Amino acid sequence: MNTKHSDSPPVPPRNALKLLARTELESRLASGLEGQVVLIQAPAGYGKTELMARLFHTSERRGRQALWFSLASEDRAEAVERRIAASLGADAAEPDWLDAFCRTQNGLIEFYFDDAERMRDPSLLSWLLDRLPDRVRIVIAGRRVPDLPLSRLRMRGLLAELTARHLQFSRGEIRQLLGAWLTQDELERLRETLGGWPALNRLALIELEQGAKGLERTALIEGQSRVYREFLHEEIFRYLDDMELSVLKAVEGIDEFTLKIASALAGLPYDYGTLRKIERLSPLIETEEQNAGWFRLSPVVASALETLHAGESNEARKERHIHAARLFAENGNLAKSVLHASIAGEYDLAVRIIEQAGGVELFLRAGYTVLRGIIRAVPHAVVLKTPSLRLCRAVMLAKTGQIREARAVLDALLEDTRTGQIPASEQWVGMLRHIDSLSEVYEDRAMDLAGITWLREEADGERKENTWRLGWIYNHLTICYTRMGELDEASATAERGLALYQEERSTYPQAFMLIHLGFVNMLANNLQTALGYLDEAFKIIHAQYWNDANLLAIANVPLAGIRYRQGRVKEAGALMQRDVPIMENGEGWVDFYVEAYAVLARTRLADSGLFAAQEVLESGAQLAHSRDLPRLRQSLSVLRVELQTFAGAFEAAEMTTQNWPSLGNAADWPTHREWWDATLAISRLRLRQGAPSEAFALLEPLAEAVRKAGRAEHLIRIDLLLAEAHAHAGDDDAAVAALSEAAALALPSGQIQHYRDEGRAFAETMRKLVRRVGLSRLGTTTSQYLAAVVVPEARRIPNGGLLSRREAEVLSLLAEGLPNKAIARRLNVGEPTVKFHLKNLFAKLGVSRRSLAVSVARQSGLLAQDPPSGAYSASM
Repeated sequence: MNTKHSDSPPVPPRNALKLLARTELESRLASGLEGQVVLIQAPAGYGKTELMARLFHTSERRGRQALWFSLASEDRAEAVERRIAASLGADAAEPDWLDAFCRTQNGLIEFYFDDAERMRDPSLLSWLLDRLPDRVRIVIAGRRVPDLPLSRLRMRGLLAELTARHLQFSRGEIRQLLGAWLTQDELERLRETLGGWPALNRLALIELEQGAKGLERTALIEGQSRVYREFLHEEIFRYLDDMELSVLKAVEGIDEFTLKIASALAGLPYDYGTLRKIERLSPLIETEEQNAGWFRLSPVVASALETLHAGESNEARKERHIHAARLFAENGNLAKSVLHASIAGEYDLAVRIIEQAGGVELFLRAGYTVLRGIIRAVPHAVVLKTPSLRLCRAVMLAKTGQIREARAVLDALLEDTRTGQIPASEQWVGMLRHIDSLSEVYEDRAMDLAGITWLREEADGERKENTWRLGWIYNHLTICYTRMGELDEASATAERGLALYQEERSTYPQAFMLIHLGFVNMLANNLQTALGYLDEAFKIIHAQYWNDANLLAIANVPLAGIRYRQGRVKEAGALMQRDVPIMENGEGWVDFYVEAYAVLARTRLADSGLFAAQEVLESGAQLAHSRDLPRLRQSLSVLRVELQTFAGAFEAAEMTTQNWPSLGNAADWPTHREWWDATLAISRLRLRQGAPSEAFALLEPLAEAVRKAGRAEHLIRIDLLLAEAHAHAGDDDAAVAALSEAAALALPSGQIQHYRDEGRAFAETMRKLVRRVGLSRLGTTTSQYLAAVVVPEARRIPNGGLLSRREAEVLSLLAEGLPNKAIARRLNVGEPTVKFHLKNLFAKLGVSRRSLAVSVARQSGLLAQDPPSGAYSASM
């Protein structure tokens, strides 16, 4: 046990560095000492000694006696015991001397043992832990601590443990230390590379203070500086044993690995001892936060380890990566397997791994990021000469939005197969047809009734045990039925596909089927059901495909659509603001693009006006042109007329319609959806132009067709326009009937935004209608619907609500049971003014008595259902 003078009390070593105040960490240590034992275990440079020293120096203030001991390799248990006794002024020869000594003391005694990694024999402290008196508190710190008898203390809650995870610098501490020298982005990057290692961050500070610039500064931020390497070699690597070094060397250049793979690469048995050793290498080896059970080298450690491998021969390095490729293949991680086979230059091995895994089918099972990793790992020349990789490349091109390039690759493969250059095995032809039909989804072709018939025949002819192939057919059919507006068939088919993928235990296609089900149910006005499916999809994505931004963006399309319909406009807009650019550079198909652009453009119109909304549509038109998607182009044109009409740009809207097909012939339009949307847009334009008869002529047959097709989403919007048209024509009964049908469809799912989208003039027309007929004639559902959509509008648009601000105040006081005089006093107005507002209020609610007014208002959602406490009854 090292002390300079045996007759002087040992103290912590002096530290001349300017240190950060770490009060929270010190409090944690002090709190741990209130148990009985604190074990601090972390590599060099984590501030263990510094932390203990701070608490040690406060012992006198806290009324405690404190002793400091720096352990040495030559220490023996008997000598340590005698040294402790001497420091206390006790006789170690006496039996149970420590317990006897503690009984003579009034306060607690704290022992601080530093450099515990130097203990060669755990018995050095075992004697103390085995008979630890209640008045003794112990802190043991070291780079690694030998196995000590701590289980009893741990079970009794008397042991606190601090590791590198607790001692590392937080973001705030790194900013406090280096914020004057680095930008916010540089601080974040430094935190990623150094991992909050205190000593390394302080080395960075010293270098920056000494004027590090240019490449030296970049090396500091990227974790590649000479000062880091020197520290790690001098203070870390030289103290590792052979097993630990072999593990670090084995995983150098391996970006991610499991403990089993690390053991195998190092040639170690996969047993408890090995696993314990590897786990104790933290923080040299870090856990992957997003991938449970996986680990990686700390970036700064990985950089320093390259010098340890300087003597590794090319052949040895090649064999190490081949070994890694085979281990990853056994583990089912195909992308990493192919990557390491390619690093080793064993491209034949990479191709064999891919083909043994099912070729392009592995993407359909494992996801796009796996496919991308494989194609990027293999040289392009190898891809071009391997049919299965050419097919993988076609999928990757399609997934990244390069539709025409993908089609060229597919057509070449089809031709080579037709001419016999590629053997036409049953498996190859089936997979080729599979990817060809996938490309047709992106191209929005062969998805009409003829395409549906062909797919149904394929499904009927497929063997029932071929669940994978059947699952894909139902996936494709779901998209076709959705495109054609056959939502019941789309939902039923998606359910079949989902069940098949669940049987296959393939989560990637399950996520897609759940997204489809969410989208279809959104279009069918089953918003809560849709949210249930999307919740299941997000669980899969966040658990397994969190790094697939395109998949997440696709899932967010129906979510944003639902949020928008329910009036959560800003939330919906924020989702699409982020995700539309991702889909523009990646995967998507027309129906999802239409929904995404519609949500984003409508939110832009509300926030920033027509010009900003039309910028969104221009971006969509460019996508439609680059991918040759005429249906998307037509849908965006219809959306443009809708937005121009909302903004009052009627002449511009008329000009937009000039190149449309005739509304008189549905067959001239891509599908019924575009025809319905166009008819609705023209009807709205005619209404706003003051031509209700022309609007009627379009809306009445449209309502009948949509009602027959069971498309509630469209019927809500049609009914709202019919209610407006009838109200303008003075046919209040017909207006109420249309409004009531819209309310009955919209209220259960919370669809309120379509009403609000129609604007101030529409809201004013509905307000006048309600004043004429009274809420009592509308019924509970319609009244509640108006309460949901009209009253919030009153706050957003002046004079756009059902009740004026003063009428709402009078109604509230009326509900409290106040008489007219009391209401007048509360509002500081005259009683005649109160009577005036009551008259208007009664007219709007369609009642003639005060009690009925309160009752109707509560039923309509204009007041809370229960009267406030303390309300009293006034004369009627």
